[in-house]
Amino acid sequence: MFLDALQSYYAPAIALLVFAVMVITDKLFSKRIKRLFLWEVGLIFLVIADTWADYCFSGLSTGEGVKLRTLTTFIHFAISPCLPMILVLIYETEDSKRFPRWFYLPMAINIVFSILSIWMGFIFRVSRENIYTRGPLFFITFVVSVFYLLSLIYCSARQRGKPNRKAETVFLLLFLIVIGFAIMVEIMFHLHFLVWSASEAFVILYFLLMTTQKILYDPLTGTYNRIAYEKQLEKINGHSECTMAMIDLDNLKNINDEFGHSSGDAAICSVASAILKTKGKHMWLYRFGGDEFVLLSNRLNADEMKKILKAAQKQCEEIQGIRPCFSYGVAEYRLGDDLNHTILNADLDMYRHKKNLKDI
Repeated sequence: MFLDALQSYYAPAIALLVFAVMVITDKLFSKRIKRLFLWEVGLIFLVIADTWADYCFSGLSTGEGVKLRTLTTFIHFAISPCLPMILVLIYETEDSKRFPRWFYLPMAINIVFSILSIWMGFIFRVSRENIYTRGPLFFITFVVSVFYLLSLIYCSARQRGKPNRKAETVFLLLFLIVIGFAIMVEIMFHLHFLVWSASEAFVILYFLLMTTQKILYDPLTGTYNRIAYEKQLEKINGHSECTMAMIDLDNLKNINDEFGHSSGDAAICSVASAILKTKGKHMWLYRFGGDEFVLLSNRLNADEMKKILKAAQKQCEEIQGIRPCFSYGVAEYRLGDDLNHTILNADLDMYRHKKNLKDI
């Protein structure tokens, strides 16, 4: 029994240690985000060790075996909902976005009932014969875990202007479905090592997904960055047609000089947000430089693209009483064309637009 449990969790334990090293040495995330992931690693390691120990203690029929199994069962139920809760805290990045105190109430209720279950059997019971059975309030831990998993999905889905928001939300929905399926399989077939191995795999994949965001997305505006833009050009060149718009903010230097660079950043974000809100599907916005953006579409023609950008002009929010504006140039790329020449045409069209605005 001891060796069976050890073999089942040997590989997940090694993977957790490697993952912990990845988190510690990561250079993309803030200390707070890395700390939350390390807490997640620590708790997963704890519940894996706890499940392993519980499996070993289940073969003991002595009084000590009963006490040890009661302890491992308590740890399992008390800690389980902490794992999705910590992932939710990743979205709590600013003082203005702190979760209210009631957010922690389900976790507190679960811990209290888990403690009381040691004597009163609300959630679980371990008999004198060292036999585990579910209590009448067994569902509490699962309800609390589902609450935090749904909170995680909600926080992901409500992110505004994030280019891969839908992909992230779908990933977390899949996480919920797989964990639910793993729980049912464990209960039906009396397995012990499925749920936490699946949870560990998804946490690692979630970290890699967030790493991809850091590499391919601009942290200031939430748009795709220049690396993503260059990769997209490689896919387009000689393979598919597209319409592109070169976009450049007007009078950004004046805003920086008069109100400071923080206001200049706010103006850049205002323009990016306006375009993200106005653009439709099959359109991708890239931050090419400091105040330069590129909008690509494989469905729209030049006239339709210009209508989108005109509408976005009206959506820009005022910064220090000034509504940011931008110039743009549009060009169509067709198979057989020189892609670099199309980019140059869009750039020249943008400068003509900028000159026309200055002459008004």
